Amino acid sequence: MGQALTWVVDRSEWTVLYSVIKSKLPLSFDRDQYATDVLSGLISAHKGKTTLEQLPRLMGSVVVFGCGKNLEKDVRLYIEKYSHLPVIAADGSTRYLLEEGVQPLIVVTDLDGDVRYINAAAQRGSIVVVHAHGDNVERLRAVVPRLDGMLIGSTQVEPRPFVYNFGGFTDGDRSVFLARALGSSRVILAGFDLDTPHYCPSDIVKDLGVKKLKLEVARMLLKYLEGKGVRVEFIQ
Repeated sequence: MGQALTWVVDRSEWTVLYSVIKSKLPLSFDRDQYATDVLSGLISAHKGKTTLEQLPRLMGSVVVFGCGKNLEKDVRLYIEKYSHLPVIAADGSTRYLLEEGVQPLIVVTDLDGDVRYINAAAQRGSIVVVHAHGDNVERLRAVVPRLDGMLIGSTQVEPRPFVYNFGGFTDGDRSVFLARALGSSRVILAGFDLDTPHYCPSDIVKDLGVKKLKLEVARMLLKYLEGKGVRVEFIQ
């Protein structure tokens, strides 16, 4: 189990979407693929390696947290009204969620945030989905062997053992693709602001121009998911 090369998103449709993303941002398929190969080797040797089949099914609604400027307000809303629903945390939102006593079921990260909090979540039982892309190879090598708990990989190019292509580009929209892959048809977005570029304090790259382009990509990908029958709404 776990050795099959698994496309979770539709391969032909994702190839088109990836080409569109490449037209907006300086991506390299070869670098992304190299990072994917590195991550596959690291997870294969990790005691917590996990397969898609071992991930929990999310048949109902799920809340996905990003790290927008509305994060604090939306965490309060979650605690007041939605705490019965499971949480998928996109990278930088993990710290604030843990500080407010919210334990994510899954953390999705390309390791751009503060890995101390990613690992703290893992030690408390969160499943960590680590993403490989061309710019984070050294972070993968430095961090993945030190992560605790259950671990699975994701990629935006060709999958490898223990590294799946769920679809998605930013940690936030990739979390929504993951929720869909696990069976959820209703995703509530919290800490998302697709209109205003914003970065978490722990983000390594703090270029608001790049962030704006990534938000445009995220919006496009969320519309794609809505076209596939996923109900995407903002927490309120």
